[in-house]
Order: sequence, then C-alpha cells, then structure tokens
Amino acid sequence: MQKRLAQNTVFLYLMTFSTYALNLLTIPYLTRVLGPTVYGNIGLAVGYMTYVQIVLDFGFILSATQLISDNREDSKYASSIVSSVTVIKIAMSIGVLIIFYLLYRMDFFDTNVVKLLVVYLASYLCAALLPDYFYRGIENMKVISIRTVSIKILFTALIFIFVRSKEDVLFVPISMLIGNFMALIVTYIDLQKKYKVHLVWPSAHKIWNMLKVSIPFFVSRFASTFYQALDVIVLGKIYGSAPVVGYYSSADKIITLAKTGSSPLADSLYPYMLKNKNYKLVKKLLILIMPVITIGVILVGIFAEPVCVLLFGAEYSDTGNILRLLLPIAWVVLPSYIIAFPIMSPLGLVKFTNMSNVFGMFFQIIGFVVLIAFGDFNVYTICGLTSITEVLVFLFRLVVVLTHLEKQKEVYNE
Repeated sequence: MQKRLAQNTVFLYLMTFSTYALNLLTIPYLTRVLGPTVYGNIGLAVGYMTYVQIVLDFGFILSATQLISDNREDSKYASSIVSSVTVIKIAMSIGVLIIFYLLYRMDFFDTNVVKLLVVYLASYLCAALLPDYFYRGIENMKVISIRTVSIKILFTALIFIFVRSKEDVLFVPISMLIGNFMALIVTYIDLQKKYKVHLVWPSAHKIWNMLKVSIPFFVSRFASTFYQALDVIVLGKIYGSAPVVGYYSSADKIITLAKTGSSPLADSLYPYMLKNKNYKLVKKLLILIMPVITIGVILVGIFAEPVCVLLFGAEYSDTGNILRLLLPIAWVVLPSYIIAFPIMSPLGLVKFTNMSNVFGMFFQIIGFVVLIAFGDFNVYTICGLTSITEVLVFLFRLVVVLTHLEKQKEVYNE
C-alpha cells in the first residue's frame, strides 16, 4: 500500500513540477505582454470561474473518490457513479449558464471581461466533466498526471504562438479550452477501453443519493472557495481597471503555486488514509517537509520585490508587499490540506472540516464589514485579512484533531 502511495505521490509531483516549469514560461510572458491592467482582467475572470469550478465539482472529487475507492473492482458500479455525476454536472452547467446570462443582462460584469468569461466558461465546463475522481479512487494518478502535463504543454505552445500583444488576450482562455476539450475526449475513451466504464442512464434514486452524499463536501469546499476567491472580485469592483488587480493576481499566482505544490501529497494521501489510517506516516512527512516550507516562505518574504520583478516584469515591483501579506497562506496550506480530509475523514471528523471552512467564510465576511466600517478597505487590508482567515481555519482543524486524539488516548488508558 505504501508503495502505491509513493508511486502516486511521485506521479503527482512530476505533474506539479512540470506545471511549475511551464508556468515559469507562460506567466512571466503573459504579465509582460499583457501588462498589469489586462492581466488583471484575466485574474478577475478566473476569480469568477473559481466559483463555477466549485459548484460544478459539488464535492464529487471527495465523495465520488471515496465511493470508487470502496468498490474499485466493480466496473458496473463505477459506471453508475460516473454516469450519475456526469448527469448532475450537465444539469448544473445549464444552471450556471443561465445565471451568468442573467448577471450579464443586469450589467454585473465589467465590459472588459465579458468575452473572457464566455470562453473561460466553455473551458471550465469541459474540465468539470473530466472524471478525475475515478482515477483518484482507484489510486491511479499516472493518468491524471500525464493528461495534465499534456494539456499544459499544449496550452503553453498555443500561448507563445497566438498571444503577441494585449489584443490577443482572448487566446489565453481559448488555448485552455482546446486542451480541456481534447482531454475530455481522450479520458472517456480510456475509461471505456481500459476500465470498461461506460456512460449509462442512471436512475433518479442513484442521482439523488449521489447528490446527498456530496452535499457535506460541497458545503465545505464552497465555503472555502467563497472567501479565497472573493478577494479578486471585490478588488475588481473597488479598483476597476486599475493595475492593482493585476498586482494582486500576479501575487496570488505565487500562492496558487504553493497550493498546487501541496495538493499532490494531500490528494494521494486521501484514498490511502481511508484504507490504512497510518497517522504516524503523516506525522513523519510533516516533520520532514515543514522546515523546508518555512525557510522558503521566509526567503520569499525577504526578497519579495526582486522575486516579483524577476517573475512578472519591472511593472510589478509594487506586487512585493501584497505578496508578503499573502505568504502566511503558503506556510499553512500543506498541513491544512492534509488535516482537512486525509486525517479528519478516517477519524470521522469530516463535519468539522466543513465547519472550519464555514467558520472561515463568516470570519472573512465579518472582516470585510469591519474594514468597510472603519474606512480601511484596500488591497493590503484585504490580503492581511485573508491570511488571518486561512491561518485560523488551519488552527481550527488542528485543535479539533488534537482534542479528538487526546480523548481517544484517555479512553484507551481507561
């Protein structure tokens, strides 16, 4: 089992490092070619898409993964799960399209991002239909890794071919759409030929059960996403087309890379821990990795301005202080991810994971209200508030787990 865990983690980290390398090509290129204002429009559009992604996922990446993991040898059962999730996602996609159309008619969106939103929507709807939960459930991360790297290579090539000026900004989401559409076709062919998993018409009962078991995961992930993605949307409303949104979006890219680097370990641990409950292994991993993360965060904090100028260009020197305020997120993201589901799920504490995210959402909203009331609502206070929220969510989860383990220890001693 540990061999499979190691293999899956290696593949996911190969994917992550490949993504890092390709991002180091595309992000500096785009920030320089598009400039802070236009790049900020992309950041704003992606902020809206974060909500779309979490709604369409509806927690299936966790709930369906667990169901597949528990019945990984039954292709008929897997077919019913994949089919139920697909039907639900198609129905939700139609709902999302209707909502965005109504918001557009109400002039909710800035005119600079409308076209970007249309193409990004198509791309994210394609990505939502990818059955990654199936491959996670059978603990075969190789497929996901190869597919993701292939999409990223294609995306990078298309960016350098078609994006030559600010007027070419629409080719950024178009490139993503092409990659996601091709991945969708190839993945479903792989499901049918290799795993004998076919799309069937599921009963209303199966669809409802799938929805029901996914709701707690959805609540947790939506609450988490709500406060994480809200910043860029709020900043877009405050600053409009000013470069500040671009500064924030570029700094957030670095934090996103930290999250991306943390996800592979947490993702591969989740199905492994559901079966093995090897908490000592998790403890060893954190003891090994956290000092490295701590040193990295400190160094980036010290050299924030040169890092931002090197990565994004001379126009982004003002991004340094924004990045510093967001760095606490990079420090807690790995332990927070690992505690959230790989540890709390086997311990039967999933409801507290959900509670921690809901707590974070309300803390962020209350913080916004307080900042507005005191007239201190700007990019720096928003970033500081978001970092405090993320640290408190991590501490909430940590306290719950430690308290639970202490109670178990007391019962055992009795």
